[in-house]
Amino acid sequence: MSEDDRTPIGEVLPEFCLHSLDEGWTPLQAFVLVKALDEDGDVAWAFRTSESFNLEELLGALTIQCETLKRKLVRHWEDDDPDFAD
Repeated sequence: MSEDDRTPIGEVLPEFCLHSLDEGWTPLQAFVLVKALDEDGDVAWAFRTSESFNLEELLGALTIQCETLKRKLVRHWEDDDPDFAD
């Protein structure tokens, strides 16, 4: 598949649903991370984009998501660890 081959999201991810954007928001681009089974039945990760991204912008957005996820995981671990109890 070439960089220019694009298929509507509903055809690429049939029967999948996404959280809606807030009212009044207009989608401009999409980056979708997909956990899937490959042709051999092994778990694999893939990503798909709606179009070519500004790489600096994409890196910034992904970095923020990674930091947010790290903080959530640390809070979860602290909540589950009795050594962190007050």
